[in-house]
Amino acid sequence: MAKKKKKRTKPGSLTGPAQPARKQPLDGVPGPDGVRIGFAEPGEAGTVTALLKAAADDLETGHLEALARGQCGTWLRDALDGADLGELLVRAAAAGELQRAAGELSLPLVARDREGHVVGALLGVPSGTVISALGQLPGSRQNVLLSMLTYAKIKAVAVSEDARRHGIGAALLARCVQVYWQLDYTLLFGEFDAERDLGPYYTRQGFSVLQPGQGIDVGTLLTGSPFHLGAGPGLTLFHRWRPQDA
Repeated sequence: MAKKKKKRTKPGSLTGPAQPARKQPLDGVPGPDGVRIGFAEPGEAGTVTALLKAAADDLETGHLEALARGQCGTWLRDALDGADLGELLVRAAAAGELQRAAGELSLPLVARDREGHVVGALLGVPSGTVISALGQLPGSRQNVLLSMLTYAKIKAVAVSEDARRHGIGAALLARCVQVYWQLDYTLLFGEFDAERDLGPYYTRQGFSVLQPGQGIDVGTLLTGSPFHLGAGPGLTLFHRWRPQDA
């Protein structure tokens, strides 16, 4: 019997099918060299911040401050266990708490070694650039909420110097993709410094790397009108669309 595709309730409606239960080992899944890839805990916020700041010059710490408060990524964890992201987001928007919702919808992943020490980290976030652009269009509230459940930006990924070249960064990216695809997100993207030769690396991880001046259309899917997203000055954009059969 063919497997029926399960659906998620979209923002704007508190009725409809509930998010299916997708239990995952939230304490971590196996990675290379005995590491485990899992959601970061509040007590690890300082280490995660230090790692990611070293990898991203423009890292905004709001999401990581939310991690320290226990308010970063919790909705994604709950959704993996059956909670409805659309309902959570609509309720937060109605209460005027979209900023908190952005933290709750962020993905803080860590790689822990055999002793439980954090040796790598990744942060995925709702895209502020996309949210800002869609907020200028008609029907902006609905579009903004939909974008927060459809697109995510890989803000930074980093591995401690003594743990590099063992595939830990690739394992973090793979787990990031797995989580977002399980939660029915459609697009993952990120940027890296154009002076760094990271294109081949991200291509090996299954991402497409754009040439200078190129962009991806993130408007048509949500609004019916094209809106193209490109890299910032001196940056290169990489992205990955969710396969239709995923």
